[in-house]
Amino acid sequence: MAIAGTQTYKGNSIANMDPKSIDDLVAASQEKWIARNKATNLLSDLTRYVAAAELFAKHKKTFEGGLDWCFNVMVASDNTGNGTAKFVKLFEEDALNRKDVIVKGKVSPCFLQAGYYYDLREPQLNSGTDVQLVRFVWEQMELMYQSFFDKIETTFWGSPTYKADLSTIPAGIGYWLQRQANGSGTHGAGTHPNGGFDGMDPVLPNSSSDSTTAACPRAGIASSTYARWANWAAQYAAVTKADLIKKMRFAVRDTDFKSPLHISEPKLGTGRAIYCNKATISEMEDILEAQNMNLGNDLASKDGKTIFKGNPVEYVPYLNGDATDPVYMIDWGTMCLGVLAGWDKKVSAPETVSGQHNTRRVFMDASLNFVCTNLRNQAVLAKASA
Repeated sequence: MAIAGTQTYKGNSIANMDPKSIDDLVAASQEKWIARNKATNLLSDLTRYVAAAELFAKHKKTFEGGLDWCFNVMVASDNTGNGTAKFVKLFEEDALNRKDVIVKGKVSPCFLQAGYYYDLREPQLNSGTDVQLVRFVWEQMELMYQSFFDKIETTFWGSPTYKADLSTIPAGIGYWLQRQANGSGTHGAGTHPNGGFDGMDPVLPNSSSDSTTAACPRAGIASSTYARWANWAAQYAAVTKADLIKKMRFAVRDTDFKSPLHISEPKLGTGRAIYCNKATISEMEDILEAQNMNLGNDLASKDGKTIFKGNPVEYVPYLNGDATDPVYMIDWGTMCLGVLAGWDKKVSAPETVSGQHNTRRVFMDASLNFVCTNLRNQAVLAKASA
């Protein structure tokens, strides 16, 4: 029932609006879209955007100023700290030798850009009402955000292809968490069948035109020099309690470091979680159902409810394409999405395209990278690669 004296707003005509007014309305519509936090249409085969959703909502840290994000890591070749502690005799002459055990890790932001453009002569901008224009802008915004989050998802679960890419493409989880090598080398599955700190320096070809490979130290710290700057890794053959689950238990124990010192370590966030593909989590759910007797009438009572050591196990659709069925065990206290202050999905006002005076373009920019300050808290398990 309509209230007397009111009517449904149908919008003002935009047929006679000048270009500046249209641009202003586009800019205002963008701000309204962002303020409403309107959900992005997922125009993709992926049913979930796990990294995009969790990183920006839960595991994002804003860094103020500067182009390089630095952190200190205390490393040494043994467990003695600076090596000065010792038992002495009465009246023994003092003798101290200084050992520098602090190295600096450094991560630089990369620059992600998305956008859309429109022509002032398009039918949607020259007929109907301003409501129609708002809808047009929102559609373009959704498509732009979809492209942005799709790039975040694929980048986080992957790794730069070439060493030359590291200056422009963020280092994803496939770069930070290195897998255990095949064979019986120093850091191979044959040497450490139950896993260990075998995630050493990534090795990448120099560029698309130079296939020569080179070690690419994470955050500028070489695992070949500092062996403790390495992630835990293991290979498994089957999702069973005797194989994968047992090794996951080893991983939790091996990465649960408790320092005797009350020092402030770089904390990027909180919580831990486990991430895997559909085949792996489905088999985990089968194990979970098999050990629970009171399942009721639900044929899939444990779907989406898998927990390991109190940490959630999350399904990542993007990992379905990985034949090695990786399982990432991430400590979000020492890993995050780093974003430069003032450059978190920054949307520009419409600007005129050079040489096309009736065409406007809008950009969204972000300065970001993925950061890990303690590789020893991270683990990855995967089947042997070909």
